[in-house]
Amino acid sequence: MTNLIKIPKRFFDDHKERDLDTPRVMKATRSNYWISKNDPAISELIRDAEYYVEMGELGAFDNWMFGLVRSAKATLKSLQS
Repeated sequence: MTNLIKIPKRFFDDHKERDLDTPRVMKATRSNYWISKNDPAISELIRDAEYYVEMGELGAFDNWMFGLVRSAKATLKSLQS
């Protein structure tokens, strides 16, 4: 399991629902997924998360998007560590 990364479900599920390239889930719990750090779709997930974080910081999203932006930040942190 050393090549797996734990990420929050909320942003990942939103990303997947928009039919973007999405890493394969290797393991799931109630609030997290584990994905392989070698999955080729990780770059698309990173770009999408970066966009959400940037737009959130610029105030481009409504307040109801706060949780999704926060989840995108947590996703980036997991993927970049």
